[in-house]
Amino acid sequence: MHLFARLILVLAATVLVISAAPAAKADQIVIVSSGFTLQNLGNDGTGVPGLDSLVGLSTETHNISDPGTYQFLLNPLTFTTGFTGGNSGGPHPLTFSQLLTVNGQTQVFNIVGRIDIDHLVDTVHILSATPLTSNVNMFSVAIDVIPVSIAGTSTGAFCDNLLARMVVTQNCNPVPEPATLTLLGIGLAGVAAKLRQRRKPKTAS
Repeated sequence: MHLFARLILVLAATVLVISAAPAAKADQIVIVSSGFTLQNLGNDGTGVPGLDSLVGLSTETHNISDPGTYQFLLNPLTFTTGFTGGNSGGPHPLTFSQLLTVNGQTQVFNIVGRIDIDHLVDTVHILSATPLTSNVNMFSVAIDVIPVSIAGTSTGAFCDNLLARMVVTQNCNPVPEPATLTLLGIGLAGVAAKLRQRRKPKTAS
């Protein structure tokens, strides 16, 4: 067989192997949160010093994942309530940050929340965050918080978890694009036509 025809067939076989290959898996993803401590939330200065407070403990999460969307524990939360002063009622916006390290890459994770002070119930809300993105070899990792609220129905400590959403996507696609496959098909058709012409018997003159 002609060398050119052999090269085309080898190329076709290579494309088919790549197309049939399974999607690549993400490397192990290790996420470490530094935690945070917030004090005097909504306190007008005449209440119990340090209260209300919200503490988020540090965590370390290991994930070995295919590309996709996952949830993981960002911080175990403890909301401690107490007298915050006679003029502390109403909603109070809050912002805070913690360090988040993804596979050795440390960034500042900025979070937005609010605390509502009432006579009987104090409620702290974690509402949103600026999404944090990192690259792990061939994959992109995007992290955002899942909103959570903790109601303190009396003086004391109340617990919940702050969860995060992680989206892992593949940065490059090993599967050939349709245009590439189209060009390959045209090339194969050309080679086949040329081979037919060579095999066609010559007519006597």
